[in-house]
Amino acid sequence: MTLYLDVIWFLNFCIDYVLISLTAYVLKRNASKTRILLASLLASCYVFLVIYPELMLFSQPVLKFLFSIVIMIVAFGFKRFKFLLKNIAMFYFVSFVTGGGIFALHYFMQSDAVIMNGVITTKSTGMGDPISWLFVAAGVPALMFFSKRRVDDITVEKMDSNSFVSVKISIGEVIITANGLIDTGNKLYDPISKMPVMILDMNIHGSSFPEIIQTAAQDVLSMDTGENEHPWLNRLRIVPYRAVGHQQFLACLKPDHIEIEKDGTSVVSPQSLIGLSWTELSSEGQFDAIVHPKMYLQHVQAS
Repeated sequence: MTLYLDVIWFLNFCIDYVLISLTAYVLKRNASKTRILLASLLASCYVFLVIYPELMLFSQPVLKFLFSIVIMIVAFGFKRFKFLLKNIAMFYFVSFVTGGGIFALHYFMQSDAVIMNGVITTKSTGMGDPISWLFVAAGVPALMFFSKRRVDDITVEKMDSNSFVSVKISIGEVIITANGLIDTGNKLYDPISKMPVMILDMNIHGSSFPEIIQTAAQDVLSMDTGENEHPWLNRLRIVPYRAVGHQQFLACLKPDHIEIEKDGTSVVSPQSLIGLSWTELSSEGQFDAIVHPKMYLQHVQAS
């Protein structure tokens, strides 16, 4: 059997470059491309070490681990032991995930079973089914792209989960509970009272409000109260806001109080308004209220 060492080396170099780059991406390391290239060249030299009998010592697990330490130092430098250990752990994790992904994708896309004369047989030789280099060369970058997207999704989910709170709104005898998201981009205030405005999804909580308030939430400017003397009308406020270049108006209610709970700690929000919106706030149903940061963060900072 003929071995094309240059082809094997180049394939290993490409795979090592992808793995080290993905490690840098996951850990947010500001490693230069030059350092990653040098580390990849060093890692790919392992191919030459194991083809010579006198260098088979490098196939031992301990020396493999020491070799990976050198690779990580070349790629990311050495700041402290914990920094180095985290780099090594993530490098191995990325390698295992990518390698496992290649095998999973390979066996997902092929079938070893065939039917011959009505009998199910397999094409397995008993020695395993080798994965082609072309498949590996195409699969590793694809898995890198997939892994980066999943890491971004996990990061966003983690960031969002740190902003989730439980909200309890009291209006007269009515108590409304909602899952809120503290949105630092929410800068909506009532221009007259300067109260912060929390947005509530009426698609979920509309049934908790009287019909006259539901109508106001849909179009507050065209609402006709007539002779309706519902006590909640005295709580109604109209707050202007700007959306994509034009002015709109939001119907708001002044509650008796709002209690916000996060990580087992409850705080009572300062004077605030509840904005009644029929726009779906979360397409995945993760939250049904957008909490103004001042309603919670100001109290926490004061504590």
